[in-house]
Amino acid sequence: MRRAIVAVGLVLIGGCSSSTTVDDPVITTTVTSTSAPPPPAFHPTADRAVAPLPSGAKAPKGQIDKRCPYIRTGLNQDNSYGGSGVNVADIEGDRIYRTTVLTTYKPVGCRFYFFAPPYEAVADIQPRTFATAAEAHDALVLTARLGSEPISKPSFVRGVDGVLYRTAFFGQDGKRDWAFAFAKGRVLVVVHTQRKDTSLNAFDLGKAIVGKF
Repeated sequence: MRRAIVAVGLVLIGGCSSSTTVDDPVITTTVTSTSAPPPPAFHPTADRAVAPLPSGAKAPKGQIDKRCPYIRTGLNQDNSYGGSGVNVADIEGDRIYRTTVLTTYKPVGCRFYFFAPPYEAVADIQPRTFATAAEAHDALVLTARLGSEPISKPSFVRGVDGVLYRTAFFGQDGKRDWAFAFAKGRVLVVVHTQRKDTSLNAFDLGKAIVGKF
């Protein structure tokens, strides 16, 4: 936001004799332009384990029961398992009974829950929009640094860089679950999985949804 600050001063010029005359006032105007303050720096926070969502329990604040706009859920929720199109159940290797949309993200995110006890989250998608593509790419680097064992995936699709890394997601796994983050244009997308044995699932899920951003 730009604003102009205008200071106006009156200067009176007069003589000293009895026939003093007053000239017309001289108006001095000073215009100062100020640039808008820079946006606050992005400071990612470390991931925490996601709480389970038992069958019949109300979705927690910031989540609503709704299908993900970026990818199909798969078995058991929409029965697209086994060659019926790309879906999270096939990619993650888990049956999913419930999908929620994460409303606090812009654009919205998604979370997918296992079909049996303990009804843990098996994967999620967390997008975040920045003012510029450069800021999104910087956020990608900062986010990956919070994890461990980073694996760079430059141009995993044309013009899009990504990073695999380990982080917290499923409580029993500590900070060993694999995530994949990528920056596409002004959007940073982080994909979490509950898999600690392989990074492939997180990478494949990222590749499956990158075209939606």
